[in-house]
Amino acid sequence: MIWYFLFTLIAVTLIIMASLILYKVRESRRNKQQLKLTNNWKAYFDDCFATEQSGNLVTEEAAFKRLHSIEELIAFFAGGAAYHHSPILEEREQFRQLIRSNKKEWIQLGETYRKKKLIEKAYFAYICEQLRINDPKEYDELTELMISIALEPSINSRENALKALFAFGNIDAVVEVFKRLSKTTHTHHRKLVTDGLLEFKGDQKALAKSLYDNFGVFSANYQVAMVDFFRLSDAALSDNLIILLKQGTEDKEVLCAVLRYYEKHPVQAYKETILSYLTQTFDENWECVSTAAAVLSKYPGEDTLQALKVALSSKYWYVGLNAARSIAELGVSEECVMDILDGQDAYAKEQLVYQMASTRERLVQNG
Repeated sequence: MIWYFLFTLIAVTLIIMASLILYKVRESRRNKQQLKLTNNWKAYFDDCFATEQSGNLVTEEAAFKRLHSIEELIAFFAGGAAYHHSPILEEREQFRQLIRSNKKEWIQLGETYRKKKLIEKAYFAYICEQLRINDPKEYDELTELMISIALEPSINSRENALKALFAFGNIDAVVEVFKRLSKTTHTHHRKLVTDGLLEFKGDQKALAKSLYDNFGVFSANYQVAMVDFFRLSDAALSDNLIILLKQGTEDKEVLCAVLRYYEKHPVQAYKETILSYLTQTFDENWECVSTAAAVLSKYPGEDTLQALKVALSSKYWYVGLNAARSIAELGVSEECVMDILDGQDAYAKEQLVYQMASTRERLVQNG
């Protein structure tokens, strides 16, 4: 019995080792083949630039059809990397124009990859983003293809297609893709959306205005991402977003995002509206109360201080924490908060003393 077990163990070990060796051999062959394809395309690019025929790249049907193979497409991109990432701006622009000279063929290639596996679609979208095949004024078949790929259930496909649309820089295309995404069950992570919008290659101010104009048709997830984009891109929408705070909305995350916008872009005339979110008593909206407590550090005044004093004793930890931080950041003297320091709420006193000490220390360190 022991010998049978030993022989079985040895046999299994040998099979595993043989499989690993076979895998490494195949991987080595695959890498060598891929390197060969890459070198072929590099030579092709070098020849085009050397003979100043870059405007005629892959116009030959036979050469372009090679890109229908994912291995050839990978090699094509790797072979042109030296020009695509050249430290010389003129070379980079020349390479991009070289690619764009065959726009019709790229559209046809996209139709081929539309029918391929999700991972191959995702790579094609990645190539389109990296090479920035479209210009901001173009909304064509390739744009529609990227939108359709963005609606796929695959996160990779969706992310790469969205990045391509951001790189293309067409405002209408970006608005359209989020309209369609809002109607699907495929929710894209809002931080990825915000980061992507910040990379938009077209007119970001015009994009922000267009997204706001269509705000109501987007799902709450994308609304939050877009408000974060407005905040981080310094979009001048102060007089527009305040309407959302005054009217309110069912989604508190959207409200919190708008409140954060007014922390980075304070408008003293809107203090009363922001203050109203701190003084509301609805337990289900404690997140908005907490956010308002943080935002009010940018809105000094006796009414602000009194409301923050009350918020210090909130049963919600984050509300009290943010209220203490805001009082400290407002530069309020200890004399102005003696009623708290001498009060019965030991936690509020401890939190306030700590935040005021931390703020003083930070100011000293910053000179």
